[in-house]
Amino acid sequence: MRRHLIRDRLRRRSRSRACPDRGGGAVEFAIIAAPLLLVSMMVLQTGLVFYARSIALAAATQGANAGRQQGSTDATARANADDFLGVIGPGLQSPTVTVARNAANTEVTVVVTGRAVSLIPFLDPFEISQQAHGPVERWVP
Repeated sequence: MRRHLIRDRLRRRSRSRACPDRGGGAVEFAIIAAPLLLVSMMVLQTGLVFYARSIALAAATQGANAGRQQGSTDATARANADDFLGVIGPGLQSPTVTVARNAANTEVTVVVTGRAVSLIPFLDPFEISQQAHGPVERWVP
């Protein structure tokens, strides 16, 4: 009987020495999960910023193309850019459209500004500003 007790104790000791890190996987995961999640959110945030820039540039281009037509007004260019922003969706938050022409009315510039959607709560929203310009079409005899 005494042999069995000694043999059982030795087996328990050898098992505990063979696996001293039992439960270490959960601790390692808890340590690595937060930085991994933060890096993933930063990658997604970068994608959203580039998407917002693309939306702003496309809206500015649409407004500039409408403003370049002969006889068009600033209101036409602004309405065209606003229509594009309304159709494309909420990728750009609080967009504003500014239309300017030079003194001779030969160039039109459309500037679209707004904020990118923010996923990371402690970061300020990224301000986006894109512009497009071009010559106003005119008839030259």
